[in-house]
Amino acid sequence: MSFLVAALAIAAPNAAQMIRADGAQPSIQQFLKIRSPQSATYLPDGSLLVRDRPEGVYQLYQVVPERKGEALSYEPGVATFTKLTDYPDGLAGFSASPDGKHVILMHAPGGNEYTALSLLELPAKPGTQPKTLLSKPRVQARVNLWLRDGSGFVYSANDDSPTDFNLYRWDLAAGKSTRILAEKGAWGAADVSADGSRLLVSRYVSASDAHVYELDVKRGKLQELTIKPADGTAAGELAGYMPGERAVLMTSDLEDGKSKLFVRDLESGKVRKPIASLDRFELDGAEVNETRQFMVAIANQSGFGVMTAYSLPDFKPIALPEMERGVVFPLRFGGVTLVWTNSSGRTASAAYATTFDPKGGAPITRQITWADDQGVDLSSFSLPELVTYKSFDGLEITALLYLPTGYVKGTPIPFVIDYHGGPEGQHRPGFYPTDQYLLSRGYGMLMPNVRGSTGFGRGFQMLDNYKQRWDSVKDGVAAAEWLVANGYATPSRIASTGGSYGGYMSVACVVEDQERVDRGERQERMFGACVDLVGVVNLKTFLEKTADYRRALREVEYGPLSDPEFLTSVSPVHKADKINVPMFIAHGFNDPRVPVEEAMQLAVALKDRGQSPRVFIAPDEGHGFQKLDNRIYYYERMAAFLDETIGRGAAPKGGVAESQ
Repeated sequence: MSFLVAALAIAAPNAAQMIRADGAQPSIQQFLKIRSPQSATYLPDGSLLVRDRPEGVYQLYQVVPERKGEALSYEPGVATFTKLTDYPDGLAGFSASPDGKHVILMHAPGGNEYTALSLLELPAKPGTQPKTLLSKPRVQARVNLWLRDGSGFVYSANDDSPTDFNLYRWDLAAGKSTRILAEKGAWGAADVSADGSRLLVSRYVSASDAHVYELDVKRGKLQELTIKPADGTAAGELAGYMPGERAVLMTSDLEDGKSKLFVRDLESGKVRKPIASLDRFELDGAEVNETRQFMVAIANQSGFGVMTAYSLPDFKPIALPEMERGVVFPLRFGGVTLVWTNSSGRTASAAYATTFDPKGGAPITRQITWADDQGVDLSSFSLPELVTYKSFDGLEITALLYLPTGYVKGTPIPFVIDYHGGPEGQHRPGFYPTDQYLLSRGYGMLMPNVRGSTGFGRGFQMLDNYKQRWDSVKDGVAAAEWLVANGYATPSRIASTGGSYGGYMSVACVVEDQERVDRGERQERMFGACVDLVGVVNLKTFLEKTADYRRALREVEYGPLSDPEFLTSVSPVHKADKINVPMFIAHGFNDPRVPVEEAMQLAVALKDRGQSPRVFIAPDEGHGFQKLDNRIYYYERMAAFLDETIGRGAAPKGGVAESQ
């Protein structure tokens, strides 16, 4: 297949807000190079392993701290950073053994997500070649956890069946793996007993149907622990064993559709809720440390993450330091130390380590990673406002509204509506440097959480399943109508954007927008441009050609291949005659989730109608762009496209600026 790479003229930038320390307007390259080390993991010697990408793609680095008195400093310029890997397509992830002697590397060529496993012995010198453990075509492997004694690890892979992820145990001494669970479905392991004889495992069916079990490893026997109705489904997640390993801490959305915390006794099966104060909000998750002395839970409060900590088994609250309001994720416990991250509109995912005191003293928290801000003044970044609007049927939709610095209320400006992927996803108030770049150029941003989004309970999440698919599209168009009705934007000066399922939404919303005009519901289109990044446009061909291991999971959401008429009816590519705005299509050639044929279908359909969509196919990428040069190429052209279509270079109100 030939690649379509459109040559694009870069439009003159709009007047920008002053956000760099020296007063100059930062370039898109500077915004894209803002970064923080990821996946920080402590080793027993006090050093850290992190993923970082100062050279453009993620690699493994070891951070050796500098001692300052009684404290260790991990700050850049003080600590020593040593690169340990050099994968051309980057490092997808890693997992270090409890004793710090081994690290398993997960990497995939060309972004195809068929992840291989390699072993790196520590300590390692730069240039040391890892030993390949598992690397097979069209096989994806994921490390789940290590055994407590460091003798091996448990991983999931679709090695024996392309559609099922079985569980395996790799023995380091023997240098081979043994399959420990062979069942249909997508399986993963969350915790292991102290002696390694039992595992807490889960089987994912969909976002609203996830089962949890205890596995007797030797006998291969499963005991289901899912808290669910007798004749229905529920989504459960595992936090870990309680002290004594006779009970399990877990979550379930059984009660009112929102994920809540429960303790289940393994012998009696009795269930109780240990912390009433956590019932108000949906839980993002919970985690128990290896010694079963402490646990943390994170509540999703309208997208903001709030972390709380407790001692076990009494669930006594432990005071944590005040933290900036944002999005919090726990990475992992190591002994009594929890590594976690916090990001916000102005904080680029800094990592912290909180060490708990088994004797009951106050925990100690210290920062262990810092962002490279590239000279951009992050403190001037716009913070979101949480807003709500009503959709076609009266359903209330929440959204994050970002306005550029100096915005005058009531003044219409060019707006970008960004739709999240998933569909089981949620726009949250985290750190988004590319969005802040658009804000610095005078654009507004709206990020709606349409029906089907997570974070609002099971009922809301299931409102877009199968035959209700187009209802979420109507929610997306209602977002544009809300902007116009409230004076933030004018018709045709709004762009729809999104990646993956968000790409589907961005194109489908343009279709629904035009159909409302055709039906006489209003005279003007809301949208004046569309950006589709690795998006689905034909649900039938998507399901036919997506990776085998994903098909069953996606049919639960979108509908079965046995109903091609419905899938066709909600596929934007079959309504290309309704797409009358400039289109920018971008995709990775090696995408296993949304095959590149989706982008090509849309481009051909539009060209057949005499349009000239701008198309960028990256030959060395998968589901999204990971390499810095590709990200710069894409975002420079996306910004120019927006400038020309809805920004200063756009046609007058009501006109259609044709792409070249």
